[in-house]
Amino acid sequence: MYQAIFARFWHDKSGAFAILFGLTIGIIMLVIGSAVDYGRWMSARAQTQNAMDAAVLAASRVLQLGGSEAAALAAAQQYYDQNKSNLLGGNSKTVFSIENGQATAANSTSKINTPFLAIAGISSLPVTPSAKAVIASGGNSGSHVEIAMMLDITGSMYGSKLIAMKKATKDLIDTVIWDDQSVYTSRVALIPFNEHINVGPAYFKKLTNRTAKNGTTKTFTCVRERKGSNQFNSKAPSYSAGFFSYRSFYGKFCVTKTTIMPLSSDKTALNAHVDTFQAASSTAGHLGAQFAWYTLEPKFSSVWGTSRAGRPYGEIGKSLHKIAVLMTDGDYNQRYYGGSSFDQAATFCKNMKSKNIVVYTIGFEIDTAGKAYDHLLKCATSPDHFFNAENADQLGMAFRNIATSISSLRLRLTH
Repeated sequence: MYQAIFARFWHDKSGAFAILFGLTIGIIMLVIGSAVDYGRWMSARAQTQNAMDAAVLAASRVLQLGGSEAAALAAAQQYYDQNKSNLLGGNSKTVFSIENGQATAANSTSKINTPFLAIAGISSLPVTPSAKAVIASGGNSGSHVEIAMMLDITGSMYGSKLIAMKKATKDLIDTVIWDDQSVYTSRVALIPFNEHINVGPAYFKKLTNRTAKNGTTKTFTCVRERKGSNQFNSKAPSYSAGFFSYRSFYGKFCVTKTTIMPLSSDKTALNAHVDTFQAASSTAGHLGAQFAWYTLEPKFSSVWGTSRAGRPYGEIGKSLHKIAVLMTDGDYNQRYYGGSSFDQAATFCKNMKSKNIVVYTIGFEIDTAGKAYDHLLKCATSPDHFFNAENADQLGMAFRNIATSISSLRLRLTH
């Protein structure tokens, strides 16, 4: 009897398995926790590097524009604070400095806390990236820059929203148009849109093959889509390719006098043109995207003139960057031919990207669950090229981030 009881006790392994299971689970949890800490560290390091890059580029751009070193350092700190990782520990520190008035440097002595690795005696991991932006000599960076800005001037933009958009647009113009245009140029085109595109009398005839009517208080120079097989391509208007429609939804006249402005490097003229913007009517966003593309299109030299048309696409990646900035505050609710305005706009976005045009999109106080949000996200070159501004300050920051990114084409960034 006693021998049987002893044998059962001797061969009972349940307790050993419980202990082994407990040890195994502990190891597994430590491995998983370590992976979580490592992932947090990788994310913090990448976000901190990106924040530092943006900061030094912003500071160097201030120096390029003749700003003081104090103003440059303040700009660097502002950009860094708005973009740094929230995973960094409380005693983390990033220091910015100006070197010989020509470069902005940044060094970080940061860390993240590691609660899981702390079990193994590792309470934190260092995050110590560095960055430097060096100003290109003179005003010539070795590349041309062309930027088309689609800007919403519909009725919902009336008042403070239009004021914020004008301010942000001027800020971008002042940043990306450099003074020395002797070898390489930076040019901006302005495409304000609502239910149609007011092209102005200088371009109306070439786009529609019609003579603009004269009016004392109203303008008659607005266009819509081009019908037919060439509606979505970039062939210049002609008898064979077709011309654009010219009657507005409300009749023959334009709802505002706000016109587009083809590519220009005249900063004063561009800013003055922004001041003429008026808000009214509905949203034909596909027309805005279409004409943003056409102002960058070399084939439209027959419309805008050789000096105002885009340079050849073959120069992209060699000595040219083409960029479209598409901004709206709501749903595209106005169409004429060829399907919904959103569907048509998506086609123009796709066509621009197929030409290696970099597309930035900005939503201004749009519904994150709405169709406009989804469209702008997909239209952008990448999710990083999409900005959702919830207020005027964020709109200004979105335009500044884009301007800084564009300015980086003229700044040498090193790590």
